[in-house]
Amino acid sequence: MTNADPYGNPEPVPPASQLAVLPFLAAVDGYLREDQEVPDLRITVHRAMSREGRGYLQQVCAYLRKDGGDWRGKVGRTFAVDTGIIGAAYESGQLWRTKRFKDERGLHAALEKDSLSSDATAQSWLAVPFLGPQDQVVLILYADCNKLNFFADDARVKRIVAMSKGFCRLLDWLQKDPFENLRNFPLQKGEPVKGVGGVYSVQEAILNIEPPRFTLLPSFNYEAAAA
Repeated sequence: MTNADPYGNPEPVPPASQLAVLPFLAAVDGYLREDQEVPDLRITVHRAMSREGRGYLQQVCAYLRKDGGDWRGKVGRTFAVDTGIIGAAYESGQLWRTKRFKDERGLHAALEKDSLSSDATAQSWLAVPFLGPQDQVVLILYADCNKLNFFADDARVKRIVAMSKGFCRLLDWLQKDPFENLRNFPLQKGEPVKGVGGVYSVQEAILNIEPPRFTLLPSFNYEAAAA
């Protein structure tokens, strides 16, 4: 995905926000690896945020991988809201993934039509939007790996969504009854920045699985607060 930050630098993400999502991602990672090795699996979360009145998607935390997190220049990166599969999830409010292919040869041929090198890209992608009280996208879980058809399995995606719904219930509860020194400070909505695009023909919307939803959480911005 192309970095859409016009200033060339990532924006800071509060450590409390990063810590709020990392245990959830670790649980998803543990589930996905439960009964098989998943080559090059990595997972992260993006949030909808604004800067100077302009709306972006921002990477909240490191890519969680088998050997831990990949922190190098990733946290805080901002993207146009139509960037790749996360942009498709943001704009549609639906889950997106890589289509099912008969074999790797078919996938590679489709990637070539999209002007992508099969040697430099994943074989499976997934983007799960988390909707807010007004159906706005608050967060997007992003995952990719090098296992063919990994996210083409509806049962696997439904379990990820079930875990995501549990995460939504937790944050709704914290919104209503927060920790003494932790607050979710509201983020202002900005005019969405577009222009990158990049959803590929190998990717599709998942129409038969409803995205997870927050009942109370309108935006995601946890920070330490004075007692």
